[in-house]
Amino acid sequence: MNKNATSIRNKYSKGDLAKEILKSFVLGGLVVSSFALPNLPQIFYLFGVNNSKDRYRVKRSIIQLQKKKLVKIYEKEGEDVVEITKNGKQKLLKYKFEEMKILRPKKWDGRWRIIIFDIPEKFKKARNALTKKIKDMEIYPLQKSVFACPFNCKDEIDFVGEFFNIRRFICYIEADMVENDERIKRFYNL
Repeated sequence: MNKNATSIRNKYSKGDLAKEILKSFVLGGLVVSSFALPNLPQIFYLFGVNNSKDRYRVKRSIIQLQKKKLVKIYEKEGEDVVEITKNGKQKLLKYKFEEMKILRPKKWDGRWRIIIFDIPEKFKKARNALTKKIKDMEIYPLQKSVFACPFNCKDEIDFVGEFFNIRRFICYIEADMVENDERIKRFYNL
């Protein structure tokens, strides 16, 4: 079995296997737009499938993805092809969004990343969701709409801003000094 494989025997709650299969279509950060079903053994290998019951579960999950219009299955040049739909790609972005974390480097570079935003009231739901996600990523709140992080998080902030379509209201700043930073350092155990 592949050392990086996720075993099909893992207990998946309803829909989790389909989620993992959809995520497995992402290779190196790029979505594989389609693959031939005869290449299904690659998916089986990824999940450590080695018996007919497990193969059935994977195939059934792919069919469920098709029913939910997350993938499209069609024939091309005599082969069945599975293609991720626009809805499927959006679902993948949602999964990426839900699992997003800030990576902590081994050594801090001594720079602060400050995230500030002023989002109009008409985007209140997006503003509240942004604030919640920033807190979920364990970025320290300095004020109501000002957050500080000692680690690079620009890509994550850009992604979250684009996800909620409010990136234009967010300002990302890198600074060498933040006044009275002792409480932030304690928060991050620096």
